[in-house]
Amino acid sequence: MPQLIQVQVPAKTDQYVLFQRLLAANIEVFRIYSSEQHLFFSIQRKDLKSFRKVRKTMKIPVQLVDESTNGIISFYSFSVIGVALLIIIPVVLAQFIWTINIDSHSPESNVLIYEQLKEIKIQEKMLSSSLPPEQEIRQKILLKHKEFSWVHFNQSGSTFTVSPMLAPIQTERKIKEPPPSHLIAKRSGIITDFDLVKGVRAVEKNVAVKKGDIIVHGFVTQGDKRIITSAEGKVYASYWIELSFELPKKVIIVRPAEREFLIQKKSNAKQPYWKEIALPAPLQNYFKAGYVQKNIEASYELNEQSIDQLIRPLLFQKLVNEMPSGTQILEDKVLQVSIQNDKVNGKILLLINENIAIPQVIP
Repeated sequence: MPQLIQVQVPAKTDQYVLFQRLLAANIEVFRIYSSEQHLFFSIQRKDLKSFRKVRKTMKIPVQLVDESTNGIISFYSFSVIGVALLIIIPVVLAQFIWTINIDSHSPESNVLIYEQLKEIKIQEKMLSSSLPPEQEIRQKILLKHKEFSWVHFNQSGSTFTVSPMLAPIQTERKIKEPPPSHLIAKRSGIITDFDLVKGVRAVEKNVAVKKGDIIVHGFVTQGDKRIITSAEGKVYASYWIELSFELPKKVIIVRPAEREFLIQKKSNAKQPYWKEIALPAPLQNYFKAGYVQKNIEASYELNEQSIDQLIRPLLFQKLVNEMPSGTQILEDKVLQVSIQNDKVNGKILLLINENIAIPQVIP
């Protein structure tokens, strides 16, 4: 039993011309009947394409009904679905990496780097959002390939390009030995520990020293002789510092939230992208797409109880970032906190432990 499509055309249509053209196009017609306003007949589904050509030639408004499902087939619906697929399919395909290019100095390097990318699960047909951070990929390539000094990455549409750069040829240079030196204290404190490479201690642990005191000698004494060896290493000491601060009573803290995928019209694109995704060329003139970073703002009104929760951690982090590596905050005491004229003022006493040794050339 052939699958039939019911056709509805206006009654004023020139029926003679219509059926002549259907006959010329070898389109069989079934179940013909009419009402005051419409003419109804059925055609086979396989003839639907040929019927559309006849309809366009005669410019007849029609309505089609699939008799097997009683569903209306609208030409407008086909157009809307087609346009939607034209937009959605390229956007979906753009989310994947379809091509990986290796732009290196030799085919052998291309193969080695491509295999290494596979080891870290970077390959064709993967989601762009699944790419590891560039720094992570770069570090793994440079650790294995010492001949490269840098690796550049570029993602254009669905193509991911890796461009390693050869390291410059290094010539041997004679390193001048520094002059022999003592280690002296760059500030006053109580000695807590030694981490020496060479040299002789001039003071012991738990001894107070002042700025400029020699804490490690750069020579060794044997009887009446002094053998200069220079002093190298670290000497840790603890000392107190007083830190003052002034902050507004009301502060706003911004913290990052989840990332969202966003498509914007290019003319009205106001939201900056954390990571932009290249759309197909026909859409690039009209739309922009990518992931945006949303932020959450939280407002706090500071008081004396806020010292432990907000102010102290921020001050400690700022102090540690500004001091040499290995610095520790051993103890802290709040000396004063006051709130006046929408300002929070205070003083904190901190016990710091750090390396206070600096070299001093032996005369």
